[in-house]
Amino acid sequence: MSGKYWILLAKFMKLHHNILAFWIFLFITLAIFQSNAIAQNIPDKKIPDTYCLNEDELQLFNLLNRERQQKGLPKLELSKSLSYVAYLHVRDLYINRPDTVKGCNMHSWSSKGQWTPFCYPRDQTKRRSIWDKPKEITLYPGSAFEVVYYSEDKTGPVEIIELWKGVTPSAALIFNTGKYMKNHWKSAGVSIYKGYVSLWLGESKDPETKIRLCSSDSVINSVVSKPSSKSNITREDISQASLGQYYLIFGSYPNFQLARQAQIDLINDGFKNAFIFEKEGKFRTALDKYETMEAARAAKKQLPNKYKNAWILKE
Repeated sequence: MSGKYWILLAKFMKLHHNILAFWIFLFITLAIFQSNAIAQNIPDKKIPDTYCLNEDELQLFNLLNRERQQKGLPKLELSKSLSYVAYLHVRDLYINRPDTVKGCNMHSWSSKGQWTPFCYPRDQTKRRSIWDKPKEITLYPGSAFEVVYYSEDKTGPVEIIELWKGVTPSAALIFNTGKYMKNHWKSAGVSIYKGYVSLWLGESKDPETKIRLCSSDSVINSVVSKPSSKSNITREDISQASLGQYYLIFGSYPNFQLARQAQIDLINDGFKNAFIFEKEGKFRTALDKYETMEAARAAKKQLPNKYKNAWILKE
């Protein structure tokens, strides 16, 4: 081959190399641009240091746990992540009103924040769920379910919990009845803002364990300690009997699981105050409790025939 041929080949290879380098450069540039664009749309999962829980929110959470314990349900851990999701949601509802869009309700989120907009139930699918919002916004590792509420009247924690208890869908979620019977909530988060209230319940533990109280230097450790017990059921799983009470007992069981199933059946049968307590190694399921023997006897007389075998236990 002549020297002229080799010169032409060298020039071609140099041109080819430059074109290849150009395309490689362009590909890397586009990849970096796309990565930055995606990053801008992904919310920062770090909860701001300015976030805190106010006194009404803490009271609402404590009332929730009290009501659950009275029904023999496990105590929940206060979740910073779920509370922060609730904090964002009530403000989004108040400011941006995503629930006013046709086909959307108060579980919806607007396009005005560092999250993916969602119209519920219109956008709800098996692959894309509103209940994944905690995973999207925070480090919370699982899905969670929300109870959301709005009132134009000033409503405090006591009124809110009483309302939720009296509404079947919210009561089922809070007390694990109906379609939530097989769920085992471990964490809960709450927020209250301008008449809006949001409660999130999840089956996963929150990696965020320290929550600051507003207008205070106090920090809550959200991890629930588990006292030791001779049985495999901890004290947090059982509603403890109070002295000076009269209990209308439906049944006595050798383990918590049997008592819990009886409690669920009672709740589904209309005994919304049914609860469990332990006495002398037995797990008792009570229909209700009363301050006097007369009140307990009067309630027993009103029971349907299939509950006539219930008896009164004095503490």
